[in-house]
Amino acid sequence: MRLLLTAALLAATPVTARADIFAVPFMGMKFGGSTSLFDLDLAAGARKFTMGGAIMQVDDGLLGWEASFGYVPGYFEGVNELVKPGSFVIDLSGSALFSPPPAFTGGGLRPYVALGAGLAHAQSSEIANVLQVRRTIPLANVGGGATGLFTNNVGVRFDYRFFRSLTTDDGSLANVGRRISYSRFTVGLFLRL
Repeated sequence: MRLLLTAALLAATPVTARADIFAVPFMGMKFGGSTSLFDLDLAAGARKFTMGGAIMQVDDGLLGWEASFGYVPGYFEGVNELVKPGSFVIDLSGSALFSPPPAFTGGGLRPYVALGAGLAHAQSSEIANVLQVRRTIPLANVGGGATGLFTNNVGVRFDYRFFRSLTTDDGSLANVGRRISYSRFTVGLFLRL
């Protein structure tokens, strides 16, 4: 009798939602954008290769989180070749994820919306090394995408993000070079840890 009672209690106990953590190495394209940082080649709006990685936590509910790192090599380098090779922008951010439960999508691609904040670090120098940029700027990001699994542990993630600095220039020389914005579209592996 005790065995039946124990089995009945265990069966009636609600199952907690399983939280899964995924690693997401990604690559893609940075496009659009503008900056008030010194952009001698006027390259801030150009398309550039980007890569990075993220750690995502998603479960059977609506909410999740993500920590991501993105790298855009040659961000300030353009056709004029006035900027020394090696310029870059790095972004590091944390985001809240909002997504419908997996049962809603029927096992297909699971869409999500992301909203977050973090930091961007920009670095460049012109050929003579007189005008150098080294600036870290707080930024916000908004975007979305979709994830899907091919197997229990491996899948794909499509992601779009728009990044914009939280600081602005006020017209004085003391507060110039505090604005940056750009978009990126990436495709990455979706690997269960």
